[in-house]
Amino acid sequence: MASTSCFLHQSTARLAASARPAPAVGRTQLFVCKAQKNDDAAAAYGEAANVFGKAKKNTDFVAYSGEGFKLMIPAKWNPSKEREFPGQVLRYEDNFDATSNLSVIINPTTKKTITDYGSPEEFLSQVGFLLGQQSYGGKTDSEGGFESDAVATANVLESSAPVVDGKQYYSITVLTRTADGDEGGKHQLITATVADGKLYVCKAQAGDKRWFKGAKKFVENAAGSFSVA
Repeated sequence: MASTSCFLHQSTARLAASARPAPAVGRTQLFVCKAQKNDDAAAAYGEAANVFGKAKKNTDFVAYSGEGFKLMIPAKWNPSKEREFPGQVLRYEDNFDATSNLSVIINPTTKKTITDYGSPEEFLSQVGFLLGQQSYGGKTDSEGGFESDAVATANVLESSAPVVDGKQYYSITVLTRTADGDEGGKHQLITATVADGKLYVCKAQAGDKRWFKGAKKFVENAAGSFSVA
């Protein structure tokens, strides 16, 4: 921290050599200021004293606490009354694009831990309904690169099994595509764990086009923040 100290400097004017009576002595007054670094003051007040240097709060997300879980929700997403899945207790969606949304689903389970479902990929096969239903129900013949009579594909891009606060989670990133080509596909992030006889799942998603236009940050942060007590 820098501090500034000032002191008064006085100088007496010289008398000119003359036979004339000496005039009254004139004095010139100068304020001299010197800046110096005051480490003691900085240490005493700490970073809190630097009001202009405080970190800005993250206004992109708001904290949400539900029954047994918590997560960060994008600040510009609103609650939705739509119920897509059994056991859904929460759904928020983007104000401007409902394809970008998140849901929390809680259902009873006999499993003791998420690993009892097998690998992350094996778990995903048991909750495939979370990836959505096909948009087209007609007959196809390898349409758009899809297998015959198959109008949707789901590719696992990434999966992991992190342990947070002693609790095992599965984190899975999936890219789904439909025959109608809607949004060029959807990026769906699933975070799941088991606690107290319940399967907790958070699913956040965004369309492929919006994913690369900024939605990625909101979906990844929302899914990554999900935790169960």
